[in-house]
Amino acid sequence: MKIDYKWTVSAQGYQPILVSFLICWLGTAFFGVSILSILLLITFLLIVHFFRDPERIIPNTDGIISPADGKVIAVDTVKEDEFTNSEMKRICIFLSVFDCHIARSPVSSEVVETKYFEGKFKFANSLECIENERLYMHLKTEDNRDVVLILFAGFIARRIVPFVSRTSILKIGQRIGIIKFGSRIDIYVPSDYVTELKAGDEVVAGESILFNKINEKLV
Repeated sequence: MKIDYKWTVSAQGYQPILVSFLICWLGTAFFGVSILSILLLITFLLIVHFFRDPERIIPNTDGIISPADGKVIAVDTVKEDEFTNSEMKRICIFLSVFDCHIARSPVSSEVVETKYFEGKFKFANSLECIENERLYMHLKTEDNRDVVLILFAGFIARRIVPFVSRTSILKIGQRIGIIKFGSRIDIYVPSDYVTELKAGDEVVAGESILFNKINEKLV
């Protein structure tokens, strides 16, 4: 987990933060300083931390950067059958409740199409999470390459909030949405990209380079 020293709170967090603050205040008012009030305070602070919206240093790269903070749980080549119907390289990133949940654009691109599916709320690091609530984004890069993102809700996460829509023009590292509480993001890229990442590696949204073209060196 990256330690962010400079951050604000996402607008999506205003309501849950206010509600948790009021509950904390009422709990302290009625029960005084007690185990309950301390637990409520800790919950309030965790919710504030969850909805943090940090600044990130976007690298100068022609590669594909991470759309999410978290841990890589899979690196493979699979068929992407929602938009491209082709074999693509994929990295799956699991976001714990302690990771920042602001998703970022992995590349300068245009949003060609989005698809939203209601679903279940299985654990985001399990195989069953492909049946969860999810949002697909089909991006087309400036050199006409396909990149596909899938934002999954998780066992605790109950809402995916996109900041962009079809025809949106994105800059690399731009904020594109938030998944409220634990979740997962999968990214699919063309097969002529390479990566040195493996399952278990930690990545940082907007900073870590996931893929580069074969003739370019990963940094």
